[in-house]
Parts: sequence; C-alpha cells; structure tokens
Amino acid sequence: MNLRLCAALAAACLCTTSAYADPSYPLICHGGPGMKIMVNHDVPDGVHTGATHMTVFFHPAATPASPGPGECVWMDRTFRPGEPTNLWLSGDVEFAVQVNANGKVVRDSSGWRLNPEGSSPAAHDWATVVNGVLEGGTFTVQVYNSGGRTMVVTSVGP
Repeated sequence: MNLRLCAALAAACLCTTSAYADPSYPLICHGGPGMKIMVNHDVPDGVHTGATHMTVFFHPAATPASPGPGECVWMDRTFRPGEPTNLWLSGDVEFAVQVNANGKVVRDSSGWRLNPEGSSPAAHDWATVVNGVLEGGTFTVQVYNSGGRTMVVTSVGP
C-alpha cells in the first residue's frame, strides 16, 4: 500500500511541476542608449536573505530577428500590442556598479566598472546582459510573458 501511495504522489508531483512550467521563447536584443537598467535588492527579513532583481527596459523592434540599438524583438515576429517591453532577471547575485556624478557608468582601461559577484550561471548571465546593454551588443534571452507585466528571463544565450 505504501508503494502505491508513493507512486501516486510522485506522479502527482510530476504533473504539477509540468503544469506550472512556463515555456520560454528567444528574444533578440541589441543594447545601446535606448535601454535602461534598474537593479534593486530586497531587504532581508531576518529569515530570508534579500534577492537581487534587474529590470532592463527596451523598445520593441519593427522587424523580426533584426533589432536596432536599444531594441528587442522575437525571432519570428514583432511585438503584439500590450506585450511587456522590459526584461526581468532575479537571482542570488550581488551586483555593484560605479557611477560618475554625471550619471554615467565608470569605464576605465579594464572596461566597465561593474561587478556581478560570483561564478554562478546567474552572475554570468547578468554580466552578459549588462555588457550587451552598455556596449551596444546583441544578446539573446529566453523569456516568458508574466501576466502582461514583464518578460521573465529564464536563461541567457541561444
């Protein structure tokens, strides 16, 4: 009887997990001055450490798979009316950036003065996105639309 109960619970968990997994789709972005980045950190509550979140605001491109500076677009189509024009990343990443009094990110001979700390995949993803935005480079993120509010990034890269 216990074996049947365990099998039934395991099957229910598998079904529940797949029912909540949102499919992600590739979004191609081209960084540049038309994009804005906002990073915030939740305040620890004594039980949980605060999570760090990054939102990247962009403009929708007019041509599929071909974004201009500051734009993102789907590989196979343009944005539909009402689709969010921001990316949201969340993770266990400590993130620091140096900014001059004029509001510009500090850049020296070693590059941009930013530091997503750690060697985790999330820290690497954050560095890829931020460098893409600041350098005007092209990057791809896998995202899903979270209730029409934001595009949640599930991974960075093809």
